[in-house]
Amino acid sequence: MRSMRQLAAILLVLALAPMMAFAASSSEPSATILLARIVKEGGHKVLWDLWDHEKDFDHVLSGIESGDPSWLKVATALRPFSDAGATLSLDYAVARALPKAPNRVLALVGHGFNLPDICTSPFIEPEPGVAEAYERKALVALSKVKAPALAPIASECSKRVRLPARIDLPAGDAHQRRQSLGS
Repeated sequence: MRSMRQLAAILLVLALAPMMAFAASSSEPSATILLARIVKEGGHKVLWDLWDHEKDFDHVLSGIESGDPSWLKVATALRPFSDAGATLSLDYAVARALPKAPNRVLALVGHGFNLPDICTSPFIEPEPGVAEAYERKALVALSKVKAPALAPIASECSKRVRLPARIDLPAGDAHQRRQSLGS
């Protein structure tokens, strides 16, 4: 009877092993672990494994947004293997790190990231006030960049981070404009 229980326990463990392996692989990896995986498995495989597991990819993006040097290395290592969707996600995560780590973020320009892509308002249809708050924080952070090699990049970045001036038309003017456009 005891050997039957042991056999049942072993079979249960074997049956659950693939699920446990998947759970272990998708449990919020650290930047260090990801960098090691990129070296071992290649950036393309790691990026697309993350892309297929949204929770893990979101965790990576949050890490990058922190401005932590190790997470920014992950962004740099993954960027060459990204396509449109993943590229935008990585660019926006790096841009969101700008107010927290302007020197580290600006140092990435020309090293996998382009100024126009990370010196922007990294939001698609943000809630009211979100883009404006980001703009204020980013501009303050950029004004503190004094390193001679980064100061000109910070100046150009400041111009790009600024939101366009809003022009609020009275309701009647907007209605008349739609009418003249044939809407």
